[in-house]
Amino acid sequence: MSINSLTNSAAARRADFAPLNALPSNYSEIALAAAGMPATAAGGALPGKSTTAPNSVNTAMQVLFGYIPTEVLTLYVAVVAAIHPSVTPSADAKVQETASITSVDWATLYIFLAATPVILWIVYATKLKAAQQPLPVAFSSWPVWEMFAATVAYSAWAFALPGTPFREFSWYSAGLAGVAVLVASTVLGLLAPLFQNKLGP
Repeated sequence: MSINSLTNSAAARRADFAPLNALPSNYSEIALAAAGMPATAAGGALPGKSTTAPNSVNTAMQVLFGYIPTEVLTLYVAVVAAIHPSVTPSADAKVQETASITSVDWATLYIFLAATPVILWIVYATKLKAAQQPLPVAFSSWPVWEMFAATVAYSAWAFALPGTPFREFSWYSAGLAGVAVLVASTVLGLLAPLFQNKLGP
């Protein structure tokens, strides 16, 4: 799920968006909420709103891969490729292993880590403004769960990408990175129904 989908899911938890007082409470409802921006209480559906319930395959895929901040990861991969042109997903393993890790690599990882919840909040606020709703200035109106989940997912995926600075550690392996991504995605998907509380307008 991209940041776009995560912010759709957060908007569905607000009291001023339809359906009123109907929190997503299971995986199908969370997946449906993420599929499109919900309608405001005062008007009709916004562009991109899905009205078709997801089937079980789509729901399972959204649960497993539901918290991937694709926009942030795309930028991160582009920056890593600019820093080390030879360390890309298409580069062979020997080149990736011999590329030196610098403080720039770690700084890049941490900058994007800090930027992930901020970007999610900005996209969420932009969607609320487009729906003519007040900006989520108060902490109680922030999509905290989605901000946290996107940050954890970014961490797992950044850990697994070929250009990751974690590869300088002797204990790092591609297998461990793959397991980390699957565990993070699965755990976040399983925890999602526990954090479907109303967001303040």
